[in-house]
Amino acid sequence: MPAAQTIDELRKRFNPQAAANIDATYLISVRGEGGGTWLVKIANGQCEFIPYASKATDGNSAGTANCAISVDAADLELIISGRLSAMTAALSGVLAIEGELGLAMQLVPIFFESRF
Repeated sequence: MPAAQTIDELRKRFNPQAAANIDATYLISVRGEGGGTWLVKIANGQCEFIPYASKATDGNSAGTANCAISVDAADLELIISGRLSAMTAALSGVLAIEGELGLAMQLVPIFFESRF
């Protein structure tokens, strides 16, 4: 599954109640075939996914992210499908996390625990 489809799935799963008290920006990089990078801004119970160009020609900068997360496309598909828990992926290093680990952990209830 291309990363863009995975990002669309995350948009659908977004739980505004779980994000009500979060004000953070994440840089999510999906490595491998079909990969890409997005700035994900969460504030006031809303979420915005912004395609990120590494040369930052649009004025965005990786320095604006509070937390950077990198994952292989195949591993992200396992997480999205529920065959690998996001928490296990983070703790085992499948997800490479730079910055505030607590912010990365806050993504679990926002995108994964409110499923159905």
